[in-house]
Amino acid sequence: MQERLILVTKKLPLFMKLNTYCNDHGWMVYNTTDPEETLDFINHRHVAGIIYDLDAASPEGTLSLIKKIRESFNKPILTLTAEKDFEYEMKLLGLHVDDYIVEPYEYEEIIVRMQQCLWGRTIQTSQQPPELIDQKVDVDDSLIAEYLAPEELSPHPHHHHNHLQLDDLLLDIDHYRVLKNNEDLGLTPKEFKLLYFLVKNKGQVISREQLLRGVWNYNDDLGTSRIVDIHISHLRDKIEPDPHHPKYIKTVRGFGYTFEGQELKIVKDNK
Repeated sequence: MQERLILVTKKLPLFMKLNTYCNDHGWMVYNTTDPEETLDFINHRHVAGIIYDLDAASPEGTLSLIKKIRESFNKPILTLTAEKDFEYEMKLLGLHVDDYIVEPYEYEEIIVRMQQCLWGRTIQTSQQPPELIDQKVDVDDSLIAEYLAPEELSPHPHHHHNHLQLDDLLLDIDHYRVLKNNEDLGLTPKEFKLLYFLVKNKGQVISREQLLRGVWNYNDDLGTSRIVDIHISHLRDKIEPDPHHPKYIKTVRGFGYTFEGQELKIVKDNK
């Protein structure tokens, strides 16, 4: 089931671009342009979160609407703004706005932040990360092939599962998930693909541009290299014992990142 988001904005180009991106990643986006329409929508339909363009209304009108929304809506609210205003940001946070995103931003950054807000709220209520995006991850078998002889590679992945063991992390290649002490760490498809790429190049220094090409299929920087940093930060939060002192994903200042760890092992699960 696709998650529904509301984008409150009067800017049609913003809605069209965000809608296209979200549809490609398994989200449905609806556009509202005024307080009454927004309140009516959330009162009659299930909505996973709200993205609020602060230029859609006057500053005080926005605060008033968010206050009304918060009376009955406990899902994430993200705000977009053209410039940072510390005092106004504090007022928004006082109304329990989950995030405050300042231009310039990438559309993927908006969705990543929404994912994290949803995950955090789900953890608080059920201790289980939500399945936010039902998206097939394009992961090849080359890494497995480096460790298994050709005859060991199963042509029926649903009957014979290949896992990669790295210290206390178990990478389930078939199901795009990572386990630690038999607990699913709740990686998103993009986070798994990023981790897989780093593991595949373990010990090498990988630049942000290489990660953009290898994981996002971007041909150049396009000013999006900070998307890599955002994903690395979220990935560290999930897999590192201490994200502030990473054991696995190390920053190489001025160059990029490198993945460290003990020897990789293949764990075969004959089910």
